Amino acid sequence: MRVGVGLPSCGFPLAIAMCLVALHGATVQAQSAETLLTACRDEAQTVAQRIAACTRVMAQPDSAEIRAEAHIQRGVLREFGGEREAAVEDYSEAIKIDPTYAVAYFNRGNAYDQLGQFDLAIADYTQAIALDPKEPDFFNNRGQTYDNRRQHDLAIADYTQAIRLDNGNARPLYNRGLSFANKGEFQRAIADFDAAIKLAAEDTDLHVARGAANEELGNLDAARADYRRVLALDPRNEDALEGLNRLGD
Repeated sequence: MRVGVGLPSCGFPLAIAMCLVALHGATVQAQSAETLLTACRDEAQTVAQRIAACTRVMAQPDSAEIRAEAHIQRGVLREFGGEREAAVEDYSEAIKIDPTYAVAYFNRGNAYDQLGQFDLAIADYTQAIALDPKEPDFFNNRGQTYDNRRQHDLAIADYTQAIRLDNGNARPLYNRGLSFANKGEFQRAIADFDAAIKLAAEDTDLHVARGAANEELGNLDAARADYRRVLALDPRNEDALEGLNRLGD
């Protein structure tokens, strides 16, 4: 449970004036933290301005929930800037403030995955899932880390759960298709790519992947059609150009 801003207890009647002052001070502090958090989130600001605002939020001693989010926001900004170790520190601080913060574990798992620390990434995704088992992204990203460790069956199980939780998202279908392809199960891969393309027809990655699977099965006309569709969407797509070159086009 996250900790909110507490208000001081007040006695009557002699302490009433001091009580009103204390209440006013607590309200001003809470508003200040919320105002700073708004600046921390504001995408119209520069990254440096946002990080500065997030850092100032962390100095607010009575706003634990807000401070935890500020660490998350600063961690994301650092991660996008390539500072993954610093991002891990921020996500870890958010977890210290609120050990039930599922997104903090998820974000730290993403950073660990990018750092190649797959065991730590899987541990964090697993904890995020334990806290929020209905979030499909948690399963999808753990699946990707399992794929990075070449544990394709575990990856497929996670993608399947992500699909059950959100059957309108093409990404876990695409990822599961790649896992099947990595196992040499190209027909099952194509079935997943077909389903993903129905959801995201202009995603060139999907057509490239299906084209490659069709190549493996010897469905060369189908492979050409996929690569040509990619070039219609992105005339400079290197994967499609290389695919057509392999096929003599």
